[in-house]
Amino acid sequence: MMYSFESSGSRRPLHAMVIGALVGAAVLFSLGTLPSIPLPSLFQMGAILCATLAVYLTARYSLRTYRYAIEPNTIVDAEGVEQYDLVITEITGKKMKVVCRVGLRTVDHTAVTVIRRADGRRTDGNASKEARDLLCKDKRVFKYENTPVSPVSCYIPIPEENAVIVIPADERMVEILKAR
Repeated sequence: MMYSFESSGSRRPLHAMVIGALVGAAVLFSLGTLPSIPLPSLFQMGAILCATLAVYLTARYSLRTYRYAIEPNTIVDAEGVEQYDLVITEITGKKMKVVCRVGLRTVDHTAVTVIRRADGRRTDGNASKEARDLLCKDKRVFKYENTPVSPVSCYIPIPEENAVIVIPADERMVEILKAR
């Protein structure tokens, strides 16, 4: 294995969203039980939607983590140069499953982009929304992040598949992706 990391960013926004959804469910259930409220079933359905959102966010983002690795491939090209893959492994408890394996030779290294959400800028200073729209327009987007709102994301275009992979930005990983 050449390089690997597991995302360990702050999950405060995620926890705030889950707590907000649970509080919303409790308030809507309470309002639905009041006798003076017309159509209590609407409040109860809203509460069920809030509770479902909380369960989804917990199952999707809190219970699983991802490991991102650059690993040698079994394929050696015609010149005898060893090839490498970007391997993304999903970890849920003790269960590990490879969810993405992309050869680095298929990555558009010049278009690997890091976008910060906090200041709305890419690392080169251009606006992030325009960059995100340009990178993701008419492409399939595969997001392998632990939070629904990641502060810094790395967009990796795969032109052969007409796709973009989104992972948390790690300085060393970005250097490797841009260099290969």
